[in-house]
Amino acid sequence: MSHNFPAHAMHHPALALIRPELDGAVDLGGLLASQVDVGLLRHRTIAARWLGRFGIEARADEVLVTCGGQHGLLLSLMALTHPGDAVLAEELSFYGLKSAAGMLGRSLVGVRMDREGIVPEYLDVVCRRTRAKVLVCTPTLHNPTTATMSDERRREVAEVCARHDVLIVEDDVYGFLPDPILRPLAASAPDRVVHISSLSKLAGPGLRIGFLRVPRQLVSVFGIALRATTLMASPFNAEWATRLLESRRIDQVVAAMRAETQARQALVAGLLPRQAILTQPNAYYFCLKLGNGWSAEAYTQAAEEAGVGVTPISLFEVSSLHQSDTVRVCVNAAPDRETLGEALEKLAGLLEAGAPPTVRFRGAV
Repeated sequence: MSHNFPAHAMHHPALALIRPELDGAVDLGGLLASQVDVGLLRHRTIAARWLGRFGIEARADEVLVTCGGQHGLLLSLMALTHPGDAVLAEELSFYGLKSAAGMLGRSLVGVRMDREGIVPEYLDVVCRRTRAKVLVCTPTLHNPTTATMSDERRREVAEVCARHDVLIVEDDVYGFLPDPILRPLAASAPDRVVHISSLSKLAGPGLRIGFLRVPRQLVSVFGIALRATTLMASPFNAEWATRLLESRRIDQVVAAMRAETQARQALVAGLLPRQAILTQPNAYYFCLKLGNGWSAEAYTQAAEEAGVGVTPISLFEVSSLHQSDTVRVCVNAAPDRETLGEALEKLAGLLEAGAPPTVRFRGAV
């Protein structure tokens, strides 16, 4: 349970609803002959309508089709920054962002967080000190902490960025999970926010399609970045992705994912000490705060020996926080709820038993 979607993860709970959308007639010749870097107009139009469900007013010519959310992060760093630039991010950030920034020679600067995510007062200080011009953040169900910004916090963060002329890259791949849906930053500040969404977290990681909603003045430079990476996203994948979004079944697909996630989070609440877990009912993961002598690294190793994968929080640290007593656990990684329950019981047993004396001694030293 160290990854959201490992090879043995559950099948989609609404697979029977998704299958008919993949089996329909397709314009094979037209899709094979297509070479449009930013995506076919029809696909971008459907994507714009989908984003409208979240309060984002987008025209088709402001939407680019990508190869998933990770591709969207990569394109944003390429289009908006240069080698050596500082890029602001949460002090705990998705390791896909960390790896992309490292490969491109961009330096991530962590911004202090609380239970609602980025703290505006600290963001203001970091903006003044670094003069960075891009912030990458996840306002909804932040990975790994599940921190979620209130409407007021979103407004405050946007105001700080506007004051310092900082563009926001909003990673919103989990935005469909809360009920009711939370208003993205891009809905309130469309000229200052690049919005990243993806079908991978909704339909499954095998559907490598995402969408970038980009301020109109930046579409051209994002197109250059797209051509420099994959040339374009696959029109075949985009066809099936947009068919699903257009389907009358899409609301049932979303509801099925929410229901399964809530059921799995209920198992977490029932099997682990309440004071040890940090989560949200609609999150694919949770943070487990350790005690009883455990360090995150030692607990991760012990859990692996018991057959359960977890991730030490240090993997997400933008800079060393010495926060070595927490791990992330992904609830949707198990193939079914029974297996998830067994894994959670093993994790609870390790917590209760405490770290072996050798681990306690090393920690004390």
